[in-house]
Amino acid sequence: MDGPEVVGTYHSLVDPGQPITPFVRELTGITDEMVNGKPQFGAIAEHVAHLLEDRIFVAHNVQFDCKFMTSELKRCCIKFNPPRLCTVKLSRRVFPGQPSYSLHKLTESLGLPDFNHHRALDDTMAAAGILRLAIEKVGEAGVLKYVVNLSVAKKLAVSQ
Repeated sequence: MDGPEVVGTYHSLVDPGQPITPFVRELTGITDEMVNGKPQFGAIAEHVAHLLEDRIFVAHNVQFDCKFMTSELKRCCIKFNPPRLCTVKLSRRVFPGQPSYSLHKLTESLGLPDFNHHRALDDTMAAAGILRLAIEKVGEAGVLKYVVNLSVAKKLAVSQ
């Protein structure tokens, strides 16, 4: 995203190098057959790191996603410690009083389109919709207040 506008997307299924557990298969709908022949993360790690470079990492429950991404990139010898923004925490402040802050329930209560839950691109686009509404409500400066590693984010803004 650039401000409230989605300027590009990237999506790839990844072969985890082991069978997909029944829990993950049930949660995501992704099967071993779907990832068979897809790249392992190491094959796309540099491209993913490049896409994330000089960006604020935004996710619903960002700590979980960032920890996973940091770990996977570290295995590929790529350092990753971005400024990050959690749309759960942001939503609790910008949209108080919601019945639930789960991604599905929140998008529903904010009038955003339904999506294929627990699939990376779909979850990302749902979080982007929440971020866009938050920017519309409190402005970019109002949203930046909730970025962790804000000093890194400020350096990014100055260097661009």
